[in-house]
Amino acid sequence: MKMKMRLLFASLALLILAGCQGTPQMLGGDWSESQRVEFQNILKEDKYASICGLEPMYDAYLKDPKDEVLTQLMMGYTKNLANSCINVAAFKAKYGSNPKSFYDVDIQKVSDEAVKAELKSGKSIEDIFKPYIPTHPQFAKLLSHYHQMKGSGDKAKINKLKLNIERTKLMRLNHWDTYVFVNVPEFKFRLFEGTKQTMEFPVVVGMQSWQTPIFCSQMKYIVLNPTWNVPDNIARDELIPIIARDPSYLSRNNMIVRRDYNPDSTPVDPKSVDWKQYIGKGNKGKGIPYKIIERSSSRNALGTVKFMFPNKFSVYMHDTQAKKLFAKSFRAYSHGCIRLSQPQKLLNLVSNKYTSIPFDAVNKKAKSKKTCYVTLKTYINVQTAYLTAYVDGSGKLNFFDDVYSFDKRQTMKGSL
Repeated sequence: MKMKMRLLFASLALLILAGCQGTPQMLGGDWSESQRVEFQNILKEDKYASICGLEPMYDAYLKDPKDEVLTQLMMGYTKNLANSCINVAAFKAKYGSNPKSFYDVDIQKVSDEAVKAELKSGKSIEDIFKPYIPTHPQFAKLLSHYHQMKGSGDKAKINKLKLNIERTKLMRLNHWDTYVFVNVPEFKFRLFEGTKQTMEFPVVVGMQSWQTPIFCSQMKYIVLNPTWNVPDNIARDELIPIIARDPSYLSRNNMIVRRDYNPDSTPVDPKSVDWKQYIGKGNKGKGIPYKIIERSSSRNALGTVKFMFPNKFSVYMHDTQAKKLFAKSFRAYSHGCIRLSQPQKLLNLVSNKYTSIPFDAVNKKAKSKKTCYVTLKTYINVQTAYLTAYVDGSGKLNFFDDVYSFDKRQTMKGSL
């Protein structure tokens, strides 16, 4: 009997020892002691700037540290890390239906049950957070400056910096190595290849009333010696009132009228059209059965090349005749498209590295003055962004004006 008891106690001791050496011992439910200490340290410094809106709960936990409250903090912190501290619902409800002021957000699904299961499995807090930490380099860079600046007392800059950290949480960038990044408030184009910046130059973006949308897509092809298919809204607001007074305006500006954008369709005599019926507020909803097209030429508004990343906004990047605008510090003058200060430099790089056509052949097509298309063999991701705070390649934090008023429109949960 004594021998059996000794064996039983020995077996129990081995089981306990195995438990200590295997998964962490859970104390009080879902939390292990190591997890509790790890998350408490993250909360103390607000490591990922995601405590917003959780301050009252955190204060309550500091006074009475209950695991149930810590679990609620964990759920809230994870969701703020994944989907930002911006009140996205309020922003979308007020501004989301305006097609001229489009701001795309990437909302991740965060399951309370899944997070609790990972806690219970003994997974570290950092490992639980890993899928939700923004991958764009600006997140880490802005966050570093934010922690350095928090004690400076410059509340306006701290708030602006914090808001831009939150914007990086809403970007769709997902482990991209090669991508174009156009920062609208900075009026700047950047190309990153293999995570290294290989190109940077000024751009002109959409004006306040014709904003460049904030979204992502993929550059798929290039158009050499492009025609300009004038969008209906631009035609109605800007060109048709002129044509109604002076139909010869079209021929003087190398423009033609067709029933559609098909280059092989029969042109329409502009003098045969009653243009006045498409002018004025009372005719805003009336469809325009004619398309105005500017033919390719050395004077074409799109210049010699446009880079296409198909999207519902009909926005693209292109050359321009208005070179003098690049000398200005404020450069929001387009109808939403992105005008490039160095289109030839981009064409050279893209044709050399991302198409199957030899560079000389692309150059020959460009010099032919004929409109032609070059498809990319490897698509390039394109992100238009709205960062009014940006850390440049030298590590310097820069602030920019709120050209589209998104700093005012995007409110944050909680307080700083």
